[in-house]
Amino acid sequence: MADAPETPAQRRRRWLTIGEIVGVLALVISAASLWDSHQQRVEDKAKLGTRAAAKPLMLTSHAGDDGRLLTITSPNSDRVIQTQTIMFPAALGISKVDTVGSPRIEAGWFADALHRLAHEPGKPGRLPVAIVTQYLDDGTPRADSAIYDIGYRWRSRLIGADVPAMEGMTLVSRGDAKLVERLDTRWTKAHPAAD
Repeated sequence: MADAPETPAQRRRRWLTIGEIVGVLALVISAASLWDSHQQRVEDKAKLGTRAAAKPLMLTSHAGDDGRLLTITSPNSDRVIQTQTIMFPAALGISKVDTVGSPRIEAGWFADALHRLAHEPGKPGRLPVAIVTQYLDDGTPRADSAIYDIGYRWRSRLIGADVPAMEGMTLVSRGDAKLVERLDTRWTKAHPAAD
């Protein structure tokens, strides 16, 4: 039996069906592309968030008041220091110092002990300190622990003992694992006879 010739109505229905199929395929491809784009944005945002959270706090300092004061800041304006605990080597016999809202180190906190244990006129020195900082990172509370060296020079006075004039500080290591032990070890290596 021979096939009957196609009528114009049948031909239109066949093309309509092919048009519908092409439209559905285009819709599926667009949806897949949209989903892929969305997933890529989610992954990029997660990587950016992880990178920002993992970036450690870097403290900088500015010496003032003839070296008797180090003002501590974060160069990143989104990181606001709330409180700090500054710890000194045990050999100095100094209690830790807590600051709130005014991050700083004052030479008066350690001058007498440092003069007693490590006074070398005319010679620059380094005093290791451990600093535990509580800060806000773009509104998120965070904490950082690190050991810094305070650079100083002995400044002579007409009356009384020489005093350390602080020049700045530099990062030595970070992390709170055995922070106090690492601090004391650093002091002992630099001043073996002081203990």
